[in-house]
Amino acid sequence: MNTIVAQLPATISDRPLRQEIREANQEYVDAIAQEFILLKQGKIDEALAFDEEKVDPAYDRIEELLDSYEPLAESIAEQTSQQADLGTILSLIIAAIMIGLIVQKIEQVNQLAEIALTEQKILQESEAALKQERELLEIRVEERTQELNANNQELYYILKELQMAQAELVQSEKMAALGHLVAGIAHEINTPLGAIQASTGNMTKAMQEALQYLPHISQKLTSQQQVDFFNLLNQALQSKPIISSSEKRPLKRTLTQQLQAYGLENPRQLADRLVDIGIYENLEPFVSLLQAPDLSWMLQLIYNLSRLQGNNRTIQTAVERASKIVFALKSYARFDRTGEKQLVQITEGIETVLELYYNQLKHGIGVVRQYQTLPEIWVYGDELVQVWTNLIHNAIQAMDGKGKLEVATAVENNNVVVQITDSGSGISPEIQPKIFEPFFTTKPAGEGSGLGLSISQTIIEKHGGQIEVTSQPGKTTFTVRLPLDPSHSSSLPLSV
Repeated sequence: MNTIVAQLPATISDRPLRQEIREANQEYVDAIAQEFILLKQGKIDEALAFDEEKVDPAYDRIEELLDSYEPLAESIAEQTSQQADLGTILSLIIAAIMIGLIVQKIEQVNQLAEIALTEQKILQESEAALKQERELLEIRVEERTQELNANNQELYYILKELQMAQAELVQSEKMAALGHLVAGIAHEINTPLGAIQASTGNMTKAMQEALQYLPHISQKLTSQQQVDFFNLLNQALQSKPIISSSEKRPLKRTLTQQLQAYGLENPRQLADRLVDIGIYENLEPFVSLLQAPDLSWMLQLIYNLSRLQGNNRTIQTAVERASKIVFALKSYARFDRTGEKQLVQITEGIETVLELYYNQLKHGIGVVRQYQTLPEIWVYGDELVQVWTNLIHNAIQAMDGKGKLEVATAVENNNVVVQITDSGSGISPEIQPKIFEPFFTTKPAGEGSGLGLSISQTIIEKHGGQIEVTSQPGKTTFTVRLPLDPSHSSSLPLSV
């Protein structure tokens, strides 16, 4: 294009029009160069936009200048003979310029088409590669999913086995603690059994003697004496039994004085017998009966009949005591394999443990209960019983069998709070941070596994709760907090 413009006649080239054509041509060339730079950079959309905004207007400007150049050339040809054929020359020049521009435009379009085809081919190849990668990724994801499912299944069974193993560990700790209690529990069961045995023997003997004397009521007593006899028997059956000798002594003295005032024979012996059968007040209605010549068989009969009731009461108390011990033992030894929470009253589990330790507590440890009214909460009841067992057992050992054990319950800040306090020697500050560590114990070899408090802490944390200790000489308190809201607890297995 520059060559074509340079070949214009000198007479014309000196004019402003030639300068305009040269500048328009340079602008067109620069625009074409910039467009090729964009194409090389792969910015096809920007190149097309640039072609419309810069290249095409530059091309149109050149055509416009050339069109205006033709009349001017003809005018100059008329004035100068040397330029007679200038019109033809100019026409040829214009045709050459137009052809050159058209060729450049065609080349530009061809280059753009080649670039577009190249880009399309690259895009197709990229899509094919992407499709292949996607298929490979899907295969890998499927393989990984199967692998994860297999691992999850294996972990599930491992978790179940771990839960069972840890539950059995808790149960073994319970059984170990129960082993230390067997002698005391056996004694506690034998005591009511002995009372039952003694009472049944007394009842048998009393019944035999009563049957022997019953006919005497109708044979030896008048109608009024029979009425007085049964009234006296009824009063004896309704009286409160007196157990201690210290209670009997003042009653016997008072009764002896009354009998002497009525002029009855052997007032001291009579007072002893009357107190034994439960008659120690309001004697006036029975004075005439007590003055009967053959009084001993009547008092013996009343004594035997009242003794039947007393022995029956003893048997009932003994049975209740034995049943309570057996129930506590059964509740303690129960192993819940369901692994599910139950709605539990916390104090019932504490009372079960206190009942089992009754033989160790009754000889020198006073138990103080400070129970506030608690709602039932969802917990693992059997596991909490093990917590109370560990804490109460440690408290008894800390007090060496003598002292005061305090058990308090309350509701604070949406938690059930249980505090177990003993009056033992306390836990030294150096040891306190270690007491919840597995296998840590200060007891002699063979007397403790060192797992009690560690298991207790893990059980409480499994419930979403906390266990803390404060200790000084003469007072050690373990505080357990359990959330009222079951959503705060965990279903994870114990970790010891």
